[in-house]
Amino acid sequence: MARRGSGGLVRLLVTLAMLLAAVAEEATVAPAEIGVEHAPAAPAQSASEEAPALASETEAEQHNQPPPQHLLPRPLIIELPSEAAAAAREAAAGEGQDEAPADAVAATLELEVQVDLVPAAPAQDAFENAAAEQYQHLPRPLVFEPAVDDVPADVRCASWRLAAEANNLAPWKAVPAGCAAHVRDYIAGAAYRSDLDLVARESTTYARAAPLRGDGRDAWVFDIDETLLSNLPYYAEHGYGLELFDHQKFDRWVERGEALAIPSSLKLYNEVRELGFKTFLLTGRSEGHLDITAENLKKQGFHDWDKLILREACDCKKTATVYKSEKRKAMEEEGYRILGNSGDQWSDLLGWSMSARSFKLPNPMYYIP
Repeated sequence: MARRGSGGLVRLLVTLAMLLAAVAEEATVAPAEIGVEHAPAAPAQSASEEAPALASETEAEQHNQPPPQHLLPRPLIIELPSEAAAAAREAAAGEGQDEAPADAVAATLELEVQVDLVPAAPAQDAFENAAAEQYQHLPRPLVFEPAVDDVPADVRCASWRLAAEANNLAPWKAVPAGCAAHVRDYIAGAAYRSDLDLVARESTTYARAAPLRGDGRDAWVFDIDETLLSNLPYYAEHGYGLELFDHQKFDRWVERGEALAIPSSLKLYNEVRELGFKTFLLTGRSEGHLDITAENLKKQGFHDWDKLILREACDCKKTATVYKSEKRKAMEEEGYRILGNSGDQWSDLLGWSMSARSFKLPNPMYYIP
């Protein structure tokens, strides 16, 4: 009797252990929908090492099914370090789950990383612990932004020259001290001549296609200094624009009548005249320099212009933009159509009564408002 009673007690204990294991399997908490999967709990064992597990085939299939589509990880994944994984295992154990193998936990503890690297959402469930807080803000892209002081001087000066040519600078009176050598090398080198040649070629292409009416009223306006004639010998002696402009010194240079023709501009001038344009030379030089200016132009190959316009006494206090706009307006009032305009200063081209097409020649040596 004692032997049979003992056997019945063993069977009763085994049955109770099997029932407890089944209840534990059914009580497993479903993973929260935050992009984190919990590792499946290990099969419960009975008090006896020889007792079989009671997990059904249906439950095993549920554990092996892939997660829903909205829970799948995105292409960029980071894995929590071992400390966070350990904390997650402790949290899982606190919820009544058995400890899963370390590799299974590491495989499931993956956190989505948004492609645009915005701050991650606050951690939830198993991640509500101090170890996961460090991942709430993900690293931003590494952007290399050199300091301005690290940019070579020649690069800074090239940027300054481009801004000056594009009329993006505030009115300036002299070339920056650190850019004098850059301006000198540009003006005295091949780049300046190449830029002048390109402007002349584009101007010629436009002039040949312009719709002239043949009534003698189609006009082209030319500035003189640094447009038709070059004052490079003067500016070479005065720092290529590094020195502040001195009207008296420049007037003495003008009176020598030694300015040189810009070859590409002379070619354009002759082409425009042959096409039938009226040529108006509009300069900021004072009227007292009329004769020497005309002589200098002829000596350099410029002939047969229709008008040579210089500043009168009443124009002395006007800006170049106002003065030249008024003169162009007077041309229009006389019945002329201004189809082209060439100048090295924006004040040669802007204002009112502007031409149908304007061509800006390069000049980083000085600025005239």
